[in-house]
Amino acid sequence: MIKHLPLAWQRIRRSPYQALAAVSIMTMSLFLGSVFFLLAAGSQAVLTYFETRPQVNAFFKSDLVPTPQAVDLIKTNLQATNLVADVKYISKEEALKLYKELNKSDPLLLEAVTANMLPASIEVSAKNPADLKPIAELLKVQPDIDDVRFAEDIVSQLAKWTSSVRLIGFSLVGSHLIITFIIILLIISIKVANRRDEIVLHELLGATSGYISTPFVWEGIIYGVTGAFIAWGVSYLILLYSTPFLAGFLAGIPILPVSLWFMFSLLGGELLLGAVIGAVGGFLAVRRFLKV
Repeated sequence: MIKHLPLAWQRIRRSPYQALAAVSIMTMSLFLGSVFFLLAAGSQAVLTYFETRPQVNAFFKSDLVPTPQAVDLIKTNLQATNLVADVKYISKEEALKLYKELNKSDPLLLEAVTANMLPASIEVSAKNPADLKPIAELLKVQPDIDDVRFAEDIVSQLAKWTSSVRLIGFSLVGSHLIITFIIILLIISIKVANRRDEIVLHELLGATSGYISTPFVWEGIIYGVTGAFIAWGVSYLILLYSTPFLAGFLAGIPILPVSLWFMFSLLGGELLLGAVIGAVGGFLAVRRFLKV
C-alpha cells in the first residue's frame, strides 16, 4: 500500500487549489476540535481541583479553644454520614500561619494579629458537590460552631460550565467534521471523475478495486494528516502565548503549563481523526465510482 503514496502526492501537486481547499477545511475543523477539547480538559481540571479542596469551612467561636474530644465528636458525626471525603481540624496557631502566608506581601495586615484573634476551624471535603448543603446544615448544629461557609455556588457553576462546553463543543465539532467529510468526498470525487479513462483502462488491464482506490485513499490521508499538524501547531502556539495570562487568571490552580505529554497525545488523536476522515472520504469517493 505504501508504494501508492508517491502517486498520491504527485496527484496532489498537480491540483494544488483543490488540495489547498481540502487541507484548509480539515485544518479549520480540527482546530475547532482542539480548542474545545482544551477548554473541556481545562474546565474539568479546574472542577476536579475545587472538588478536592476543602469545600465547607466551619469556624468555632473566636474566643474558644475546642477540646480534642469536641473536635473528634464533630468528625465522627460527619464521617457517619458517609458523605465526606476528608475532615481536617485547623487550630488557632495553624490559622495564624495560613493568615501570614496569604498576606505576606502586605506587612500592615500582619501587625497586631495574634493566634487568639483567629478562630479555629474544621475543613471538610465532600465526595460529591451535591452533598455540600447537607454537610453544611449538619455543621451548623454542632456545638460551639459559630459560622459555616461553603463553595456550593462555585462548584455547581463550574460543573454546569464543563457540561456546557462538552455539549456545545461536541455539537459544533461534530457538525463541522461532517461538513469536512463531505467536502473531502466531493474533492476526491471530482478527481476520480477526471481520471475516468485512466481508471477504465486499469480495469481492462485487470487491476483490482483495491489497487485503483489506494492512491485516492492515500490522498485523503495526506489531507487529514496535514490539516491535523497545522491545527495542532496553531492551537499549541495560541496556548503557549496565552499561558502567562491564564496562569495569572488561574492563580493557585496548578494546571498550567500544559505538559508536553498531554499535547502530544492531543496531536496523536488529531492525526488519527484526520487520517480516518480523509481515508474514508477517499475510499467512498472511488468506490462509489467503481460501482457505477
